[in-house]
Amino acid sequence: MTDGGSGPNRRLRVDVGQTGFFAGREFRTFKELNVANGSTYVVKALVPINIILFGLEIVLDQGFARVSTHVGGTEGGSFSETLPVIPRNNMSERPLPLYTPQVMLAAGGTHSGGTEIDLIRIKVENATGAQASVGSAQQDERGIAAATYYIRVANVGSGSLTGTFKARWEERP
Repeated sequence: MTDGGSGPNRRLRVDVGQTGFFAGREFRTFKELNVANGSTYVVKALVPINIILFGLEIVLDQGFARVSTHVGGTEGGSFSETLPVIPRNNMSERPLPLYTPQVMLAAGGTHSGGTEIDLIRIKVENATGAQASVGSAQQDERGIAAATYYIRVANVGSGSLTGTFKARWEERP
């Protein structure tokens, strides 16, 4: 109850946040992008359990990007760059023991083929632009099954591509 004691202003406290947030099962990642003309930056997402994807966005300050998500296909090269997996709730009130994230994100390799399951296209000239395929509106989350996913950020313009890639999700063990 609010107000700690009795009286006419006491109310039942209702939390509008997700239970996964308070349980420490929501995470985020980001990557500053600098993709050369004609190149593709590939993020490999190892998702061993069901998740709810709350946001996947790209913000560019220069260039023209085609951002596609694929399942299946053929990977090559080495995915040796580890992207950060950061808790969305870093408060001291999280339950102990702290939940250990299971989703892993790596980049640096290549990917071809597979089934395309999402697409974002964004082009900016002399400005900053943003696009989101998930999370652009309330109730826009997606349930994602356990699998390996590849997010390709392809520079399809004639110059450099710079900006940021971000994602946020809740793990559902």
